[in-house]
Amino acid sequence: MAYKSRSLSSIISAVNHEIFLPHIQRSFVWSETQMSKLFDSLMRGYPIQTFLFWKTKEEIKTRRFMQKIEVDIDLHTLYDESKSQNEVEKVLVLDGQQRLQTLYCIYHGFLKSDAGVLKEAYLDITSINVDTITEQIYNLQFVDARTPESLPLFRVKDLLSKYEKTASEDISDKVNEELDGILNESADEKKTRERIVRKNISKLRSILTEDVHFWIEELDGTVNEYPYKTILEIFVRVNSGGTKLDASDLMFAAMKELSANIEENLEDAALLLSNGNINFEIDTILKAILLINGKGATVDPQKFKGGEGITLVNSIDGNWDSNYLPAFQALRDFIITDLKLDNSKIIRSYNSLVPILIYLYFNPAATPENKSRLKAFYYKAQIFNWFSSQTDGVLEAIFNRTLKSCAGKDFPLSDIQEYFVNSRHTRINFDMAVLEDHSLRFFFLHLLYVETNSSSAFNVKLKNNAPHVDHIYPKSKLGKEPLLIDAKDINHIGNYRLVGASDNIRKRAEDPESYFTNLKNSGISIQKHLLVEEYSDDPAKLKMDRKEYLKFKQKRTMKIFEILEPIINFV
Repeated sequence: MAYKSRSLSSIISAVNHEIFLPHIQRSFVWSETQMSKLFDSLMRGYPIQTFLFWKTKEEIKTRRFMQKIEVDIDLHTLYDESKSQNEVEKVLVLDGQQRLQTLYCIYHGFLKSDAGVLKEAYLDITSINVDTITEQIYNLQFVDARTPESLPLFRVKDLLSKYEKTASEDISDKVNEELDGILNESADEKKTRERIVRKNISKLRSILTEDVHFWIEELDGTVNEYPYKTILEIFVRVNSGGTKLDASDLMFAAMKELSANIEENLEDAALLLSNGNINFEIDTILKAILLINGKGATVDPQKFKGGEGITLVNSIDGNWDSNYLPAFQALRDFIITDLKLDNSKIIRSYNSLVPILIYLYFNPAATPENKSRLKAFYYKAQIFNWFSSQTDGVLEAIFNRTLKSCAGKDFPLSDIQEYFVNSRHTRINFDMAVLEDHSLRFFFLHLLYVETNSSSAFNVKLKNNAPHVDHIYPKSKLGKEPLLIDAKDINHIGNYRLVGASDNIRKRAEDPESYFTNLKNSGISIQKHLLVEEYSDDPAKLKMDRKEYLKFKQKRTMKIFEILEPIINFV
């Protein structure tokens, strides 16, 4: 083991040529704020901890750093097969991925926004005062690369391109000369600014070229004995701080020692199950796999240690294509076709999908009746928060009592409900009181639109089309004279609908009679919102009258219950 200093420019030039990431590293997760704070620390001369590298010729799945930082990038696109081979020397970053990826982006790469815009790092080269909000002196700004900023914003990556062979003094002189024609300053202000610019340019160049800012602890596996098993243990320990590893990360580390395929298979499964804005975690998939293999639901790296771990991984690998993959495909189809889930806002617990995945593992071609049972189970699990506490114990109880021997049988909805009533003392029946629970309005509205329109209201691409909960009768008018409706009757499922945000803004507080009459006259369907034929056929009945409103609310609430009750309480 050896410590050595190294310039950032030499590290950057080695990234994706000599320096890579091992497959056990997770995704880049830092925000722009964290990236800016790291840069501020360096400019102030603060220490940023040592990097831990591992030089090896072992066959290790090797990943490139991102030239363009994308939060949701598919990591498979970054793997370098040629560097992953046995006897090919490479240096892998065990600790420092977030810091090094940040610096690589600032000085050499791009940051890609959610809208797909490439942005580059700029610094106000006249920075000297502490920002009272960020408590930083050197606040980076990430600017659209298509529209470069002008001074005093200085493009940081110019130091490795435009000014690569220019001395700091000459860069400062050029920048100050340009600022002379931009800023309106007194002689004293100009003198102070020139000094600040020279100081900041010198710091930027020093960080890049001098060997005093970055210290590397390198484990040289080409000379000394640093086998993968030892490295894995070191990796787990050094990553127990900083950006925390969760249970599935540590489980990954243990599994990867035993199987080269398991990471890619599990990530592919998570990607398959993640539809729209759903974030299906590998941890949830692992719970189902462990239960199927009789290992309980708790995600624990120890389950993949020793001989039993080898047997478990071999079983998973051996049955992946024949059993697990069809189950994931069946669940994906069920999520999209039957539940129409495409937004995390309408999922209270992903763990409720574990029993469904297990059932589909044993019965991938579920009958229509069993799909209805699965839907009822999912909806009740969400409504009654069946998986809000002691989740692993609940999953294990359900598996051992009902799912362990469900192959070729109906989904055991009744037995599962009996468990929740007798052992968990929770509700299982959907009734009018549950429908009127204000905290569940978003969930019930989503389910209502799914069942009446065969599509999710959340399946949109344009941000302004995202659904808002809208009062059919305007909230601002119901509580005032002459109606004086109580708040509990205003904010009620009978008066709620989902509508695109931009449409909701345009509607404002328009009376429902004129609003829905105009929609109907324009050929727009209002049945999907009003539900009750009496009103959708003749929206002129939607009078701003106390008696008429309460009658409308009651009839529409009953109609919603008639639609949802047989689905949620399916027997």
